Amino acid sequence: MKQIIFFATVLFFILFMSVKCNDQGTAPYLTDYDIPDKNVSYYKDLQPLFNGKCGFGSNCHSPENPDNLLFFTTKEVFISHVIPGLNSPLVDPEVHRRTPTQAPLYLIITEPNYAGFERQPPISLNRAPLTDKEIEGIRVWISEGARD
Repeated sequence: MKQIIFFATVLFFILFMSVKCNDQGTAPYLTDYDIPDKNVSYYKDLQPLFNGKCGFGSNCHSPENPDNLLFFTTKEVFISHVIPGLNSPLVDPEVHRRTPTQAPLYLIITEPNYAGFERQPPISLNRAPLTDKEIEGIRVWISEGARD
C-alpha cells in the first residue's frame, strides 16, 4: 500500500510540474519572451507571451478563472475585447497603428493605474512584469497594424 501511495505521489508531482512549467522547466509567467524588433506576429510572437504571462500560464486571464475580465483564445477575440469601463477595444488596428501609445492594451501594461486597473501583469499578485523588450514588441505590433 505504501508503494502505491508513493508512486501516486510521484505521478501527481510529475503531472503538476508538466502543467505548471514550460519546456525549460520555468513557470511560463516567469519566462522572458523574445519579441523581434519588426514584423511582429500575434500568433508567433505575442500569443505565447500573453498565454504565458497573462493567460493560461499565470491563470489570471484564463477561462478557468471566474474573476477574469478578459481571456483570449484567438487574435480576433483579444483585439475586439472591451474591458468594462473602457469605451474602446484593447486594440483598434485602424486607429492605433498610427498612435499605439493610445491603445488601451499598451496603456494597461505601461501605466500604473489605467482606467482603475493596476498595471498588468500585476506585481501585487507576484507576477513578473513585462520586460522593456516585451512592451516594445507589443507597441511595434500595434503600430504595424496588429496583424498576424
